[in-house]
Amino acid sequence: MHRSLKGTVPLLVAVGLNYLAQIPYYIHQYYIPRHRLPAWPGSLLLLLTLLWFLAGYIRFIRGQKYGAGLLLSFLAAQILFYGHAIVFGLINGSGIVAQLTTHSPFLLVIFLIGYINFAVAAYYVMRLLQVKRGTVSSGG
Repeated sequence: MHRSLKGTVPLLVAVGLNYLAQIPYYIHQYYIPRHRLPAWPGSLLLLLTLLWFLAGYIRFIRGQKYGAGLLLSFLAAQILFYGHAIVFGLINGSGIVAQLTTHSPFLLVIFLIGYINFAVAAYYVMRLLQVKRGTVSSGG
């Protein structure tokens, strides 16, 4: 495991839960009301981003070349994605405020998983940048 950043399990759990949550979310929002199968471009994009994360994460924890860069780029993309949703949702009167006041406990859990994922991604970007600058001790 990479000596400079221990405790990446919360990152793995948050990202894994976020990807897993996409399955019941899709079924609830799209399949049940319309019986429509997922479009292949969206499914392919979801798969590619998962592979992007896994490549960066595995290379990082093994201390391999490009691991930190791949992981940082994935996390930055997540922050931009959720940040965009938050900012434009607030501008349009929807987004995080509307999502977290939903009357559906199911959707509330799905949305919370996404926003927790956003916070975890932001935390690990800061940690990874500290590691790259050498400001995190090997114990921490």
